[in-house]
Amino acid sequence: MPEEAVQFPTASRDDAVRGILHRPAAKPVAGLVVTHGRSNDMKNPLVRRVAEAAEQHGLLAVRINFRYVDEKASASKDLSREEDDLLGAVRFLRKELPSAAIFVAGKSMGARVCARASADPDIAGVIALGYPLHPMFKPDVRNPPEWPKLAKPALFVQGDHDPFCDLARLREALPRLSCPYELRVIRNAGHSFEPKGEKRETFPAVWEAVYGWVRGFELSWA
Repeated sequence: MPEEAVQFPTASRDDAVRGILHRPAAKPVAGLVVTHGRSNDMKNPLVRRVAEAAEQHGLLAVRINFRYVDEKASASKDLSREEDDLLGAVRFLRKELPSAAIFVAGKSMGARVCARASADPDIAGVIALGYPLHPMFKPDVRNPPEWPKLAKPALFVQGDHDPFCDLARLREALPRLSCPYELRVIRNAGHSFEPKGEKRETFPAVWEAVYGWVRGFELSWA
């Protein structure tokens, strides 16, 4: 179905967030909010492709711009403002999906925002696409502030050449989470799953990981 430009209030209702809605042809079986990284927006190819694939597989998906993008500003230091934007999108989907599960997915910084918001009762699970566990090439920097706030089942999809997430560090950190988690590694891929080495398409492997994990929830699929 055609994409639909939408606008809705933040969770605190102090402003509005823009997004693109992807509505499946049949009744949606679940919802998905897709968020972008620090230096991009909802037009990012990975963000767009995740939302499109979700629609094709029966999910009602919305990809959003954090407000700072439209304001030509920067993200808030603690990402609390972006959390407000994300939860506004979750409330927007909840109005259309009174009882279906709603998942939140984030690319890079967007995954940190999803972790911050994960305790919200309307969120069923978190999908981290290239989680920035530490600054670029600095795996010795530990304890991202939102890590203890990750309260729902989480999927981590990581490229094995991601300079923002050393896999050894991630594997060390994951068992410290209080929630169930799964790690899927995309071989020879970078932070945005760009191929390293031979030229190839990595998105099918990314989506297979995402869709397989979502299907693992007890949902009423059509």
